[in-house]
Amino acid sequence: MKFFVVNKKPSGDENCERFRTDFYYDDSVTKSDAPRCPLCGAFVGMLVSMPPYRVRLETWGAEFGDLAFWMSDFLASDRFRDAYQCSGLSTIGDFESVEVLSIRRHIKFRGEPPSYFRAMPKIGSARIDPVASELVWGDEKKPECKVCLSGAGVIKRWKRVAIDESSWNGDDVFYPYGLNGTLMVTERFVDWSAKFDFRNLILNDADSSAHDFYPNEVDSH
Repeated sequence: MKFFVVNKKPSGDENCERFRTDFYYDDSVTKSDAPRCPLCGAFVGMLVSMPPYRVRLETWGAEFGDLAFWMSDFLASDRFRDAYQCSGLSTIGDFESVEVLSIRRHIKFRGEPPSYFRAMPKIGSARIDPVASELVWGDEKKPECKVCLSGAGVIKRWKRVAIDESSWNGDDVFYPYGLNGTLMVTERFVDWSAKFDFRNLILNDADSSAHDFYPNEVDSH
């Protein structure tokens, strides 16, 4: 299976930024415990926001996106939700309604946002293949847990996002173990989404999705 990474903060291109929509939870939203690895018990995500969901939007272009992102969560428009529920793709989970409290528009434009719903794909539907990804940790400290890849040093860089397919459970939208917060989709999802031209859905080929937190280090390449 071919995999793709969702670019949650597109920048540097007017067409990519046209629909960029971010959000964050209002301080009144309560949180529950973060998810843990089923094997070692390490935290594998952030604290989980609980309903009722009150959010604040931030737009960077001239229109609202069908998707809005914040850390490990995302919001989906009613248009996206309705299409996905009829797609036959693996479940994202419940689409739960949110209340939009405010909107910060970096470029002024008219119009109200669509009805948004909180979506929460599964964490740990697969894990990263650190060798194939050429993932580098600080102090060369490698993972201790074979399931969630926790216990390693600080992640410094990777050259691609390779999935260990032996660990993949077949989900079409998921957060893999090993690169927490990286939202990934399958080629099936890409083929389906191309029919709808969803706004603020930028997909990068996982094979070319490199990142370097320390680009000035001599040994970064």
